[in-house]
Amino acid sequence: MHQHGRPRLAGKQFVCSPTADVGPMAEAGLMGAAPERQMPLKVAQVVHSLGAGGTERLVIDLCLALEAVVELCVICLDEPGIWASRLTDRGIPVVALSRKPGFDLSLVHKVARELRRSHADVVHCHHYAPYIYGALGSLVSVRAKMVYTEHGRLSEAPWSSKRKLANRLFGRLPGHFFAVSGDLREYMVEGGMPGNRMSVIYNGIHPGSVPGVTERTDARMRLGIPDSAYVVGTIARLDPVKDLPSLLEAFSGLRASRSDATLIIVGDGDKRSELETEVARRSLADVVHFTGHRDDARELLPAFDIYVNCSITEGVSVTILEAMAAARPVVATRVGGTPEVLEHDVTGLLVAARSPAELGDALRRLATDSMLASRLGAAARAHVEANFATRTMLDRYLTVYGVDAR
Repeated sequence: MHQHGRPRLAGKQFVCSPTADVGPMAEAGLMGAAPERQMPLKVAQVVHSLGAGGTERLVIDLCLALEAVVELCVICLDEPGIWASRLTDRGIPVVALSRKPGFDLSLVHKVARELRRSHADVVHCHHYAPYIYGALGSLVSVRAKMVYTEHGRLSEAPWSSKRKLANRLFGRLPGHFFAVSGDLREYMVEGGMPGNRMSVIYNGIHPGSVPGVTERTDARMRLGIPDSAYVVGTIARLDPVKDLPSLLEAFSGLRASRSDATLIIVGDGDKRSELETEVARRSLADVVHFTGHRDDARELLPAFDIYVNCSITEGVSVTILEAMAAARPVVATRVGGTPEVLEHDVTGLLVAARSPAELGDALRRLATDSMLASRLGAAARAHVEANFATRTMLDRYLTVYGVDAR
């Protein structure tokens, strides 16, 4: 299917295990009683889009890691997104269906058409809307194995009674249900999803090597930041759920005690102009820098002395994991799955959401205690290597798909 060579994963060989609900290939008698499947499993990933974001990056990493052992396609409900070429350049098809506002009944038929076209054996849906359309599309097109992963909640609003009813109905359909944290799993179960069938698969990343002085210098050169600056950084969509106004207020307090402090905000979004207005109001324009979207965002992490995530809701943040892998001391809000990743005073510092004062105290604590910062960064790196490496996540999903690693 792909024109490029496919590196094997971690030196392992993979075979597809026959399963009763795999779909068209089983119906065609291709799987039978044979112990190994001779044709590659076909997996359709269903997403909102492949725009810049943590979930999108994780889906892309998942596809690039799995292309060696399964055939893949990606179905975007909306637009392809600026990262789609990362897959199409590798020969992995990406199709965009241009969803209409509201519930788009025609989209069900479009999804069904693409599932038939790809002969999908497995349909892996990421987030709630892709699951709804993916499940309905699968019902009217192919008998495929359904996998649904919820990556986070978009607001703090409780479930409506209408949505709970819909969840209970969809939860009766065959399939495998996952959340990326225990906290998110509880939230989904409260909303009507089947507790006996919803498990947790934590996000995973490739830890890479620990950045050193060379990587720090290079990252600061890319950002135009002098080596003498004390840099607080974040990578985030400029969206209300990320609560960046609290970061601006906390950083303003840090500047009062540390005149060399600089804030770097990597990312873009609808709230950028409002945030820039707030920066100007606080007379911080010279020391707060908005980079916009950066494809090299992870490579900029070594430039930071502190990494901050101040979201009001979170699943398991890929950027937090990447900052930990870069041995950065992390300050994050105590929300969602973040406390399952960061242990306060051991692998990072946790603060209350919407609390600029507490966030500011944590920033000042790290800025005045370099030994603490180094200890937290080293412990964070070790924790990611041991518990949140991509290999663990991949093995879990491969098993669910019906692919045995051996």
